[in-house]
Amino acid sequence: MQYTHFVSVAALVTNEAGEVLLIKSPNRGWEYLGGMVEPGESLERALYREIKEETGVYVAIKSFAGICKNIQRDVVNIDFICEYIDGEIRTSEESLEVKWVSREDAGNMVTFPLTKKRLENMLEHSGANYCFAFQRDPFDIVEESWF
Repeated sequence: MQYTHFVSVAALVTNEAGEVLLIKSPNRGWEYLGGMVEPGESLERALYREIKEETGVYVAIKSFAGICKNIQRDVVNIDFICEYIDGEIRTSEESLEVKWVSREDAGNMVTFPLTKKRLENMLEHSGANYCFAFQRDPFDIVEESWF
């Protein structure tokens, strides 16, 4: 049997004012930052690279927030909580808009079902890590736990 999984990393990035950094993607509308881990790349390096590419900013990872798996496509998504360190926000090919928003606004602006579920977990993160398996079309959580 041959195993093939794809891994993505994502982060809730906050600043000193408690605001959340969001991008408007061409495909899913407003979302948090992140993307696919490239072959031979560590999770941390992938996260730093994706955030820098999408927004132009540097961050520090504060904690792990959760993990989920698309059971239809074998994609594993790993979520982190990060804090803004430095850099001027800017758009890129992956981000039509980039802006700091309140936590409440972030929850209202993100509407893509999977992205919204993961964002809710990151916004509510209290130290426990959330793990769930889902199917994407239609979006449905098939198993979940906290540890």
